[in-house]
Amino acid sequence: MLCLIGDFEFDISKTSYDTFTTTIEYPFVTFSRIGDYDTYQSVGKSEQKDSISGILIVKSMRALDDFEKLAAKKEPLTIAFSTGEAYRILIFTIKKTKNLFLKDGSFLKQSYSIELVKVGGVW
Repeated sequence: MLCLIGDFEFDISKTSYDTFTTTIEYPFVTFSRIGDYDTYQSVGKSEQKDSISGILIVKSMRALDDFEKLAAKKEPLTIAFSTGEAYRILIFTIKKTKNLFLKDGSFLKQSYSIELVKVGGVW
């Protein structure tokens, strides 16, 4: 198991992902000063955004259908990793790109990217 989001499992043998990226932003407000350097003030806790991307080949094209249904509920979900780390997330975006088309219009390859935002703290 690579990770589990809600009841949906990302697994090497089924829906593998190629990359998992985490971006942590620390919000500041900027105060401009005439003739001097700007000053900054912290305005809240950090915000974590995760991104999962991968490629599905012919036989696994419909593998994300259940994940899309899970995302359509628009509810916080738990993401759990094989390392034991777990936290709550919201699914913000699912982007799918189809390519390598055949003459009949079917496609052989589909890339996907999923944008997640962490809510709450680490469990």
